Amino acid sequence: MLHASESMIEQVAQVHALDQDSIWLDTVRLSTCNSCSMKTGCGQRLMNQATNCKRSRIQLANPTHLKLQVGDEVVLGVPQKAFIKASLLTFAMPLMMMLLAAIGAELLGAAEPLVVIFAIVGLGMGLAFLRYYSRAMTASSNGQVSYQWQPVILRKQRLDGVQELHFNN
Repeated sequence: MLHASESMIEQVAQVHALDQDSIWLDTVRLSTCNSCSMKTGCGQRLMNQATNCKRSRIQLANPTHLKLQVGDEVVLGVPQKAFIKASLLTFAMPLMMMLLAAIGAELLGAAEPLVVIFAIVGLGMGLAFLRYYSRAMTASSNGQVSYQWQPVILRKQRLDGVQELHFNN
């Protein structure tokens, strides 16, 4: 359950389609790579260059508290705490396992090629643990799907400064 004081990372999305149970949203991928000072060493920039996809389409539960139509803009939110936790788990966990395995092999007096093999095995173990953990977190103890990692629709986007033009035939 989200608390009112919880920090959220927000993204604007446009309603693409609606049905009784779900809503399809298009998010525009905003690229700030050209203005970033880290653009030469950033993995996100490489990922953006690897694909020509400008939009992402996601499906969420249709909120009952909002009256939405195709074309409306909404604000999506992901709890900042969940985003940071997911980032740390995704990137730090496998690397930590790799380093621990390599250090352990080094402390046991293994030769350098064996230390490298231990590091690769440690990385694989970290990735396997991450996969197991993510599957365990997706399903709660009673078999229901957990939505803690899923974005939620916070509100309908207000379109200040937008002039509506109506043309009659």
